[in-house]
Amino acid sequence: MTTNKKVYGAKNDSEADVVRSVEDGNPSEVTHAAFIVANYKGKNPQPESKRVGKWLFFVAEKYIDDTWRNVKKAVEDGKLWKSAKVSTAWRSKGSVYVICVYTHDCDNLDDVMKMRSHLREMGFKRPTSYKSDDQTNAGIYSDHSAGFAMYKA
Repeated sequence: MTTNKKVYGAKNDSEADVVRSVEDGNPSEVTHAAFIVANYKGKNPQPESKRVGKWLFFVAEKYIDDTWRNVKKAVEDGKLWKSAKVSTAWRSKGSVYVICVYTHDCDNLDDVMKMRSHLREMGFKRPTSYKSDDQTNAGIYSDHSAGFAMYKA
């Protein structure tokens, strides 16, 4: 899912060569895109999205490339739902990156928590937050916003 749309509201809106997302690269090295995305590569269809949501993991720069490779492989192999994304060196705040692992229905608590359990098995042990894409679209981005996390686990 590569797009040529400029990213607005990020670091410098006048950077014409910056795109919203790319599909390859190490997060710590990508400086021409805001995100790297991973998509399911299998032949069997994943469930269609109803109300998309995501688990948010904040990862230190020294771990981000290896962590992202593991998440990307899990998505491509169908072990996680059909998409995830990671912020890049261009978009990240300081030396902290965010990985978003998507679920197809934020209202399906069983599915959301099943995904969280699988992520724990992958090494994401610390408590984290989950929010819907509706919250993101409404501009709710931090614990300072009312009702940020739909779930914490």
